[in-house]
Amino acid sequence: MTTPLKRAAAAVLLAALVSSCSLGHPLGSKPAPPITTTDPVALPLPPGRTGTPAAGLPDFGKVDGSDPAAVARAALTAMWTVDTDIDTSWMDAEKRATPMFTAQRASGAASMAPRAQPGNVWNTWASHHAFTTVQAQQSYEDGGPTDSPTTAYQRWMITVTPKGRDEWTGQPELHVALVVLLRDDATQPWRLDILTLG
Repeated sequence: MTTPLKRAAAAVLLAALVSSCSLGHPLGSKPAPPITTTDPVALPLPPGRTGTPAAGLPDFGKVDGSDPAAVARAALTAMWTVDTDIDTSWMDAEKRATPMFTAQRASGAASMAPRAQPGNVWNTWASHHAFTTVQAQQSYEDGGPTDSPTTAYQRWMITVTPKGRDEWTGQPELHVALVVLLRDDATQPWRLDILTLG
C-alpha cells in the first residue's frame, strides 16, 4: 500500500476511533466562524527565539525508532514542552518536534505561521515567565483499530504543568491524544503522522 493510501486509511480508522472515544469530540470539530471581507488580515506571529526550553527536550537521537510508543512519547513530549521566554506560541514546540514526524507532517509544521495571539492562558504563563513540564502516558482502550507492520494507532494521556520562574505553578492541563504513526516498511523508523485531540 502506498504512503498516501496508508495515510488515507489511517485517517478513516482514526476518525472511527475518535467517534467511539468516550472522552469527547476532537478539538476543531466545531465549524469556524465565517470570515467576511471587512475582517482585518492578521500578520503571522514572529517565530520564537532559538534555544531549549527550561524543562529540556527528549534526546531524539536516542529514541528507539523501531518502537512506535517511544517515538510517540518523544514527539508528544516535545510538542507540549514550551517556554514563554523563548516561544511566541505553541507552534514553536511543534516545530521542535519535527524530527519525530513523517516528512509530510514535518513539512506542514515548517510552513505554518500562527496568525492569532496565543490567548489568555499563554499570557498568564508569560507573566510568570513560565515553561511546561510534560508527562505522557500511553492509554489502552478496547475496540481500537488494529496495528499493521507499517501503521500504529495509539492513545495517550498528556499532563502539561506550567511552572513559573517566580515559583508560581499553574493548574495542570490534561489532554487526550490519538495518534497514527507510519513507516514505509519494517526496516524504517516509526514517525508520527496524524494527531487528533479527544
